[in-house]
Amino acid sequence: MGIPSYIENMETWEKEFEFFDPVKVRFSETDAFGHVNNTVAFIYYEQARINYFEELGMMKSWVTGETMIVTGDLQCDYIRQVKFGEKLQVGVKTSHVGRTSLDMHYMVKNEEGDICMTGRGRIVQINKKTGRPSAWEEQVKEKLAASRILAD
Repeated sequence: MGIPSYIENMETWEKEFEFFDPVKVRFSETDAFGHVNNTVAFIYYEQARINYFEELGMMKSWVTGETMIVTGDLQCDYIRQVKFGEKLQVGVKTSHVGRTSLDMHYMVKNEEGDICMTGRGRIVQINKKTGRPSAWEEQVKEKLAASRILAD
């Protein structure tokens, strides 16, 4: 399998990840073939994304405020099998900030440092009452830029 289209240069892309969320593969996440079920990557991405936004101090305003985030699209590219009991690091980074959305990238590595999965997705901020896209506040853009987690 080649490099996914959202990755221009694998070595550069990999080095841009600064936030990682640890995961230990649970038995319930495996399938009849003994490896992590294909749907589980999206759960790993979601939890890492939430922890990433908490680290930036952004989750509370979405939980209590007038806006929230939703997933616009999400994809995963499976590179190597992952099995029960493996310890993983799920990397998250913001690759682009638009007017109402964020493009996010994901990388899952095993204990040996091998990339097992890569992914990307678009997160959209919407107004809770109207369900319509809502522009990012300037302070959100500043937090992302100041965090150095925003990739160039």
